[in-house]
Amino acid sequence: MTVPLAASTGTASFDQIAIVTGLVGLMYAALAVLLWRERTGHATLVGRLADTIGRLDGVPRWAALTPYLHAVSLLSCAFGVWWDIAVHIDKGRDTGPFGTPAHYPIFFGILGVIVSGVLPIALARKPLPARTIKLTQGWRIPCSAALVTFCGTFALVGFPLDDVWHRLFGEDVTLWGPTHLLMIAGVVLSIFARLLASAEVEQLVGGNKRRRFQEVVAVGALLIAWDLFSTEFNYGVPQFPLVLQPILIVFGAALAFTLVRSRMGRGSTFGALVVYLIIRGGIAWAVDQPLGEILGHFPLLIVEAVLVELVALALGNKDHFRLGVVAGALIGTVGVLAEYGWSQVWMPIRWPASLLASALGFGVVAGIGAGLVGAWLATRYAEVAGEVRAVPSARRTHRLGAVGLIAVLGVVFFCVPRSADPGVTATISLERVATGAEPTAYVTVKLDPVNAAEGARWFEAMAWQGGGLELHPLQKVADGTYRSQEPLPMYGKWKSMVRLHQGARDLVAAWVYAPEDAAIQKPAIQVSDGQTVRFISEQEVLRREERTDVPRWMWNGGYALLAVVGALEILGIAWLVGRGARGGRMRAEHLQAAEREKESA
Repeated sequence: MTVPLAASTGTASFDQIAIVTGLVGLMYAALAVLLWRERTGHATLVGRLADTIGRLDGVPRWAALTPYLHAVSLLSCAFGVWWDIAVHIDKGRDTGPFGTPAHYPIFFGILGVIVSGVLPIALARKPLPARTIKLTQGWRIPCSAALVTFCGTFALVGFPLDDVWHRLFGEDVTLWGPTHLLMIAGVVLSIFARLLASAEVEQLVGGNKRRRFQEVVAVGALLIAWDLFSTEFNYGVPQFPLVLQPILIVFGAALAFTLVRSRMGRGSTFGALVVYLIIRGGIAWAVDQPLGEILGHFPLLIVEAVLVELVALALGNKDHFRLGVVAGALIGTVGVLAEYGWSQVWMPIRWPASLLASALGFGVVAGIGAGLVGAWLATRYAEVAGEVRAVPSARRTHRLGAVGLIAVLGVVFFCVPRSADPGVTATISLERVATGAEPTAYVTVKLDPVNAAEGARWFEAMAWQGGGLELHPLQKVADGTYRSQEPLPMYGKWKSMVRLHQGARDLVAAWVYAPEDAAIQKPAIQVSDGQTVRFISEQEVLRREERTDVPRWMWNGGYALLAVVGALEILGIAWLVGRGARGGRMRAEHLQAAEREKESA
């Protein structure tokens, strides 16, 4: 069985492929020259710069450049992703991998992540942390360098795979497409490698205020990067059940705040929070104001940070796992209630009261699980750094961390699936406001059955991709009858619809207006006054470009591949962080034994 390729929508032209291939080729050629010259004992400009910064910062040369390059690369990727998603919401699909300027900071940011991993590989020389990775005789590299390169490579592979995905399945205008998640996850997970590098440096030269600050900033970056997964919720166009938004908030906050408080002590959660609020707010402003795209909202996380600090003050900081469990449970309850209140003030989709029961239930599980994962990471990083702590055995902490990860992933995967109840229809009435070339109209919806929207997670009129985004909650005017608060555009490239999120996971929508799209062979849609329409799967409306003639096994294969890659990244982090921790424990035991011998002599 053969499947024809999709029409050329969002796929790369030959010149774009040539440009990307040339840039990546030049980067790898330059890195190859650097590797060869450094490993053969020749002086390089990069090496001299690393030596200078290493002396100023008091760190080994292999660790001198990566903190700064990695931070700039992360900022570039984050800014590019939020800009890119806003462009897609405002204007629709692009013309290829570099069809919008927003793709450039993403691409160069990913290249920067890879370079920040290769540099310590090229510059590696003693002193090195314990339990390094042997490449050749006399050439060993830190575990953190291998992990950054590993994550960055997965992110870069997402670029060509994204083009292949579009050719096979049509363009998926959604953040949670497999190749999009592959790119984002690779960059996000590289932050754990950056934290590993910080612990490796501490093992060799001890800690100081500058490196402490860098580690707090890295956890702040983790909060920022994790919020990328919630971007569609923050922009008001989620394509998955609303309960996932509080789950993702709890997951990120409990993991990051438990990690930083366990590692860095009193007040460190507030430091990470300040980094998050300043940079995340700055990106939202930059995309909205100078660039003229829609405003991206975001959770505050202030209550969550306070909760972790209070738990640590009450219970102490020695038992990371107790801190993670208690703080995670509080974030999953009190934190969720705080973000519920914040959603009523600023979020584009206010969380309804009907969401709270499931959000609190899943939030507790996700919070405890994320707290255990954060505690596992904090324990391993402490061991890498050479700290001797009265903690449970390594095997027991591994089990606790695994239980936490399974709990979080189980909650996420349970809540992701969507369904579509086909039994809802509506009679649409249009109250014209403007006519002529740019008509608009208030939309009145009379539902059948009349109770179809009772307790809905969202029920709104929405228009997007016509040069902006309009979200208008539907107000009840009679039993089963609702009216939009503002008129919807029904002209040009706008796509106007009514969206209904029933129960836990039923997401349906009905068209009001859509233009003809010859590139994907879709006719124009214009609902007339008094017409009865059928609600269909929301995915068919929001993702108009996606193909419907592709066999189900191909879709399953694509998502299965993403699952395999995700598992490899998680296993890579666990193995390399665990390997570094074993080295740190061995080094600490050796130093303790030497100290005892010295005292007994």
